[in-house]
Amino acid sequence: MRFYVPFLAFVFLAFSSEQVKSASSCDGAMSDLVEHQIEQGSYRLIFQTQPKKITVGKFFSLRVDVCSKDGSPLPDGLKIDATMPMHGHGMNYRPSVQQLAPGKFKAKGLMMHMAGSWLLRFDIRQGDKATRMQTKLILK
Repeated sequence: MRFYVPFLAFVFLAFSSEQVKSASSCDGAMSDLVEHQIEQGSYRLIFQTQPKKITVGKFFSLRVDVCSKDGSPLPDGLKIDATMPMHGHGMNYRPSVQQLAPGKFKAKGLMMHMAGSWLLRFDIRQGDKATRMQTKLILK
């Protein structure tokens, strides 16, 4: 019995700390690398472009971290796209998105082929629910 109580306490603390980590995974995430941050609904999304400066006509990738602001489950999927609303078109290439860990993604194969105003869109999925986040980027 003496072994059982401390073991249960250990299991409870381990589970509780994992829950807190999942719910606040953006606390300190990419803190020294944060370039862009968006909040919508239950989620906060932080992304960094690689390379840091997006060049017209050159491929780039994104590192994306998504966390829950209210303890909601972390997303299990992410889709990324970009459009030029003033021109009525998007990118010529479809990026691939890989989930690295819960709430952490890497997108490759993005290219903005024209200078101007782009709308970068993130569709975050958790089960059958989707949350859309977007931000404006200006390429010169």
